[in-house]
Amino acid sequence: MLASLMLVVLPLLAVVSASPVRRFTSAQIVAGRDGRCLGVQSPAGVGSAVSSVACTASGYLTRWDINPGSGSVILSGTGLALDAGSTPGNNGALKVWTSYPTLYQQTWYLTGDNRIAITGGNQCLDEGVNGIQTYQCTTGNTNQIFNVGGGSSPSSSSSSAAPSCTCPT
Repeated sequence: MLASLMLVVLPLLAVVSASPVRRFTSAQIVAGRDGRCLGVQSPAGVGSAVSSVACTASGYLTRWDINPGSGSVILSGTGLALDAGSTPGNNGALKVWTSYPTLYQQTWYLTGDNRIAITGGNQCLDEGVNGIQTYQCTTGNTNQIFNVGGGSSPSSSSSSAAPSCTCPT
């Protein structure tokens, strides 16, 4: 009897003791380099280019849904995800594409030091002199610092494990 009770109670305790994770909804992704936002010209569609725009730019969608840790970065109010293409590399263009949550080039990791990296890869979101691109993650590269905020208050959800990022240090 005690063993049966433990089989029911232990999994519940794991869920209750999980630490909360902030979820950002309709937030802006703001480049630390110059205060510009990740944006997509409206109306957005499959294959629309992602660019760096003034956060209040008319005719651009600049709101995103993003979680700390690993997951898709979704253009708010659409089913379109930030996509680095099938072979992400230095100076790679970004677009939005139909969201496929397990697709490598759409799975990003929001790090604790304000970088957004492709999960399991070595490419980070980067704002270089030519605009938004992917580029090899490099500690201290200010082109790769992005602040997330300006949306609705982040809500909490439970997560018992934090995914890892293989960003070079």
